[in-house]
Amino acid sequence: MSKNLVRVVFIDADTGARIGRTELPVGQLPETFQPATTLELADATWVVERAEPPTAAQFAATGALTLTLRRIESVPVDDILYSLPTLCATLPAVAAAPAGADRLELHEDDWRQVELVSADLGDEVQAELRTVRRSFEEHARRDEQGRIHGFRGIHVRTRPVRPLSRPVSRNRLLNLLPPGARDLGGIGFRGQRGIVPSSFAVAVGRVRLYGLTDGDSVAVLAVKAEPDPAPQPGLVTGLARVMQEADLLLVDWCRVAVVGPGSVGDYLAAVGAVGRE
Repeated sequence: MSKNLVRVVFIDADTGARIGRTELPVGQLPETFQPATTLELADATWVVERAEPPTAAQFAATGALTLTLRRIESVPVDDILYSLPTLCATLPAVAAAPAGADRLELHEDDWRQVELVSADLGDEVQAELRTVRRSFEEHARRDEQGRIHGFRGIHVRTRPVRPLSRPVSRNRLLNLLPPGARDLGGIGFRGQRGIVPSSFAVAVGRVRLYGLTDGDSVAVLAVKAEPDPAPQPGLVTGLARVMQEADLLLVDWCRVAVVGPGSVGDYLAAVGAVGRE
């Protein structure tokens, strides 16, 4: 065999069987197969999981290369489902942060899914909620028991751009929370290093309040909660007080729910974020 040719053997990663063999000029092969490389073989698309040897210098010297491939199964467009009925259109940018800096890590899909919105923006809220309802009515896919397991279509929210039309003091917000509230630093997103500039996050039990600030004013105030059987009367009272003072409504976009200050405790208990007293 010519020194300029490499004998390439293709192995199926799932079965271990040899699925092909060819000879290729060294110049037609990449310097490395990292990151993962895809190729067409036998009318299918495959991804290279392992190359032995891994570099062009090595397989050019030996004249042999073994590629272990895994077939990429295409999914019909009609089978692709979204897990949520709605997402916020815009994510804040992330900036570099010192190593070990504290942050609340969010999945990108969680951003502003439950948030506080000024009551005078109620018309914008209702317009967006009407479209979210259509995701349930027109795009929800249900199992035999009627439970939703995905959505064929999703509503990407663009409003409200500024959910807090009146200034809300960050210091006042923190002072109204119970003494056990923990500072979590800023906000980060899963899979990304760094922290969103001018972001903040605090925890009361398993409830996280997070958002963006402009000086002492809170520009975005959102809620992320995990199940917690313990009552949190200080949280409920403090959050209700903030909502009353700033004339805010709690909007749960995915549940198509709008909650006033007097009902925020019932809402948090209903979603399992706090135990009932």
